[in-house]
Amino acid sequence: MLQSFFDKLRPYFEEGGKLHAFHSVFEGMETFVLVPNTTAKVGVSIHDAIDSKRIMTFVIIALLPALLFGMYNIGYQTYMTPPAVVGASFWEMFAYGFLIMLPKIVVSYAVGLGIEFAVAQYK
Repeated sequence: MLQSFFDKLRPYFEEGGKLHAFHSVFEGMETFVLVPNTTAKVGVSIHDAIDSKRIMTFVIIALLPALLFGMYNIGYQTYMTPPAVVGASFWEMFAYGFLIMLPKIVVSYAVGLGIEFAVAQYK
């Protein structure tokens, strides 16, 4: 199903298509969703089916516990200061930390994705 979706869009991004200038963006999205069929011919010592995008997905998943605890800890440290409201629940502290962290996460991912696309377009 996803393969047929990308197959329908591919002519627009190939040489002579309306969106040829964005071929690298299309290729990046396609390889993010689907595993590419190409493998390295030289320069690596281990060949397997996982690529760097999949490895970075595992890294992000591994960082989630620390991120969630950090969100809770921001709320906990805020509510433990003397003028704060005493007796805040776990969810109140977590929600406060989440709201503090959300803009930072959105900006960091948007900037990172923007840099990835810019470098891909440049190359």
